[in-house]
Amino acid sequence: MRNRICWIIIGLCLTLAVGAQQTAWTKMSPLVRKVAQVSRPAVSRSQGISPSPVARMTAFLRIDASQMDAVLERYGCRKYAQWGDICIADIPLDALAPLSKETAVSRIEANQCASVLMDTTTRVTNIFPVYEQTTEHQAYTGRDVVVGVMDVGFDLTHPSFYDTTGSIYRIGAFWDQLLKAEEGSDLPVGRSFIGEEAVLANGHSLDGDSQAHGTHTLGIAAGSGYGSPYRGVAYESNLCVVSNAVSSDIKYIDPEDLYKYTSATDALGFKYLFDYADEVGQPCVASFSEGYSPYLDSEDSLYAAVLDSLSGPGHILVASAGNEGLSMTYVDKPVGTQAAGAFINTTKSQALYRMKADGEMTLKFCLYQGTIGTPSHTLTFSSTDERIEEGIPDTIFINKDTCAVYVVGYDSWFMAEKVYQIEVVSNKVLSSWGPIALVVEGETSHVELFGSSTYALTTHTTDTRWNAAQKGHNILAPGCFAPVICVGATAYREKIKNYKGNWIGGLGNKEGLITTYSSTGPASNGLMKPDVTAPGSNIVSAYSAYYLEKNPSRDGDIIAFSDFHDKSYPWSLNSGTSMSTPVVAGTIALWLQANPKLTPDDVRAILSSSCRHPEEALEYPNNLYGVGEIDGYKGLLEVLKVTSIEGVSTYQAEGVRVTPCEGGLRLLFDEQPSSPVRVRIFALSGTLLADTQVCAQSAFVAFRPAAHTVYVVQMDSDMQDLRGSQLVRF
Repeated sequence: MRNRICWIIIGLCLTLAVGAQQTAWTKMSPLVRKVAQVSRPAVSRSQGISPSPVARMTAFLRIDASQMDAVLERYGCRKYAQWGDICIADIPLDALAPLSKETAVSRIEANQCASVLMDTTTRVTNIFPVYEQTTEHQAYTGRDVVVGVMDVGFDLTHPSFYDTTGSIYRIGAFWDQLLKAEEGSDLPVGRSFIGEEAVLANGHSLDGDSQAHGTHTLGIAAGSGYGSPYRGVAYESNLCVVSNAVSSDIKYIDPEDLYKYTSATDALGFKYLFDYADEVGQPCVASFSEGYSPYLDSEDSLYAAVLDSLSGPGHILVASAGNEGLSMTYVDKPVGTQAAGAFINTTKSQALYRMKADGEMTLKFCLYQGTIGTPSHTLTFSSTDERIEEGIPDTIFINKDTCAVYVVGYDSWFMAEKVYQIEVVSNKVLSSWGPIALVVEGETSHVELFGSSTYALTTHTTDTRWNAAQKGHNILAPGCFAPVICVGATAYREKIKNYKGNWIGGLGNKEGLITTYSSTGPASNGLMKPDVTAPGSNIVSAYSAYYLEKNPSRDGDIIAFSDFHDKSYPWSLNSGTSMSTPVVAGTIALWLQANPKLTPDDVRAILSSSCRHPEEALEYPNNLYGVGEIDGYKGLLEVLKVTSIEGVSTYQAEGVRVTPCEGGLRLLFDEQPSSPVRVRIFALSGTLLADTQVCAQSAFVAFRPAAHTVYVVQMDSDMQDLRGSQLVRF
């Protein structure tokens, strides 16, 4: 093992020394640069698989638009989509280096595929009010809106993806990216299926018997809840689904196709969702409950630019903040401080850290073995070393054990700071070496070090000088990008009984407040994130029957079953920003039904004026909650401009059900009113159409609507739970 790692280090030096003469490395994102160095083993993304030179990569490119087609043809690339001077293309790996030298090419970018964002350590049921919808709350249900979900592990046959009667199937299009692409396909990977028969013929996504995440998130955003109380938010919306690839799907991917699954492929997935919505003439909200640790936000600039181009009127993209909140992932060394550092905290034998600095600095890799305060081994890397842009390798040898460290630094194409990547590869778990500190020095420079929950940082008593690790600065991509509505998670009910009658769940989060696991900002480019929060702990939703059949031991998480088409379908619970994200996406779908032309900026303005503030002592927006926790009903009133009608409450009455019926409204109070209840009916324009009083537990208000549309019913009473407004559709 020691000799093998020695040769790896030598190979890195030779590859980079030669490649430096033939490749414009600064034009490449870190993953592209790694893949271009074909002889170098891929450490983080490919799990040790070295790419074949005949393989291909799906990537973003920025090319002079007037020369784009000619350049791509010259290098055997295939273009899949274009936005001005940015495109997504399929590139032969051996063309990456010469392509980067083209003067018309200014950027080649792709980053790793994402991971699903469930916090599997806890489970709590959702109490978000929209989940309690019944027949009287159907003014807005997502009808004529497309909810698009890109995720993994779909049970396409689950009854929640039919309407509430189980008779109308709602998934109109499905792209399974893990399937083998057909010859001549317009897609870089996988196959697309349009219409009920074609979609249902699959039964589940290729990974649907080993994953269940997508079934759950799609059910939260838009499930009908057939035969159960677990209705999703936009339960009458139309559905479009993309099953993409995550890090745990690598077993399904041919090694030669490995680098076709990148952030660029995910961008094509979002395009597929929005294109489908455009084809059927409906607005769309896309929900993405996955993410990855960005190399640095500005290093994903083409990805962000493409998502910005995809977003617009009737095109809203929502993504998870991440579940990094429990981990220390950040070190800040400000100007005027000579040194700062933190200890590596990972259960892996390899690790990846990222760093940016606005001036000269020195990085030290310090290994402690028994001696307090003094490292036994130190590796030093200087930003002034001429080799830094080619990559500097170094190694610690102790007996038969080997720990290789590789540091590369380069001028960012987009940022004033210099960007660094630190890779550590060992023949054993890094924690077994003893405490290892990463230390940055340089009094005149501002240096920031970024880890992740997998490659976290920590404090240690061995050398208290290097205890600068802190939480935060861990928003994942693409949620960290400006065009994306980024969602954090709040918590409510602590426990729930499963179908066996056993209590499950529990983490100790405070009701109504941000969860301990939810990632917090700012993002690594300084943006305030998340944008908004929603309930994410122990949300009950649809679950894959195929997954449960193959993994029966997971039945402890099952809350209930529903029989449908001679099969029993499960409902389960999960937690994470994966769950809060589709809550927000489904809510936005209701708003899009009210105004199909809403833009992302419109949505942000609605959120800012309608969200509740869980902790009033804080200033909003902030890096914990964004603008606050989403209030679907108050936001809907903002969309409809109802908040401008004097006397109309921005909250619903809790103790009464309001149902439109022939000739008027039926009001059913939970208990007999102790005094008359004033009932007023307004048009959305604000015109008062009816004003009366009722005092019976079941009362009728005569009203003949002038049109089949939505009206506002305002109730006022001495009883608190009988005060509020309600939207009613005739």
